[in-house]
Amino acid sequence: MKKFLIPLLAVFIIIGCSSDDDAVVATDNDPDIDTPDAPVGQAIIRISDVDAIADEVTLTNLGNASTDIGDYFLCLGPGTYAQVSGLTSEATTLAPNETITVSYDVNPTADGLGVFATNTFDSSDPTVLLDYVQWGDVNQPRVDQAVTAGRWDSADNFVGDGSPYAFTGGATDVGSTFWVGTATSSIVRIFQVDTDTDEVTLFNFGNASVDVGSYFLCLGPGTYAQISNIATGSTTIAPDGMITIPYDMNPANDGLAVFSTNTFGSSDPSILLDYVQWGAESQARSDQAVAAGRWDNVANFVAIGSPYNFTGGAQDVGVTFW
Repeated sequence: MKKFLIPLLAVFIIIGCSSDDDAVVATDNDPDIDTPDAPVGQAIIRISDVDAIADEVTLTNLGNASTDIGDYFLCLGPGTYAQVSGLTSEATTLAPNETITVSYDVNPTADGLGVFATNTFDSSDPTVLLDYVQWGDVNQPRVDQAVTAGRWDSADNFVGDGSPYAFTGGATDVGSTFWVGTATSSIVRIFQVDTDTDEVTLFNFGNASVDVGSYFLCLGPGTYAQISNIATGSTTIAPDGMITIPYDMNPANDGLAVFSTNTFGSSDPSILLDYVQWGAESQARSDQAVAAGRWDNVANFVAIGSPYNFTGGAQDVGVTFW
């Protein structure tokens, strides 16, 4: 019997050792086995676009973790700030690569915008002053703090051209090198004609201020006036701004053109800037206006009933938009 028991015992020992080896599995619960830590996520909130004409600011999360920016602040300078949650009705939690656009009143000519994680607006701590951009001119109110915080390159650097201003860099890029503006332009259009009060309102749909003092209002041959001679105040129109000018017109029917020079026979759209006719077709400058792309058809006119109001945008022309 002993001869049979010894080999059998050896088989059991071999099987038992083999099973134990197979059962060794590395788990996070095993204190003797090291496992790598999961990467820690970080949200990186940057200004990605500033539309100074529409008064809109876009913020983007360039990090790898979500964060709620509702308690953050946009700040233009001392006493001029607003909490993000008060500027939008949308959810303020941004996932990685997600953006949000909020309404915020900025100066279209020149300004400097900071994003703060708290209302400690005099801070240069980069965990508080998260991002910054200035446009139009140097040395905006928070720029020194932004440079100290590493959120802008130099107080003497700003984004040129006009609005909108777009960020072209990545999560770690700061300064004017990574921002581009839009080529500046002024787009002057007739916005309202009130033949009862003999007043014309001009509107600037462009992204740059323009002095219209050298421009002319013209009703036809021999009937024109330079704006600087009839305006009662400043003749400079800011982007998204307007001026109202006194000018004697026929309430029954007439056709009004705006010329950038006194070349009144021109159909060059850089000279004949805009046109509207009311009460009857084929007013004096209508053929030129159609040729210049400033009116749709000589037979089209706005029906009688002053004031006449323009309802279109920068590129819209013709009776449809009156």
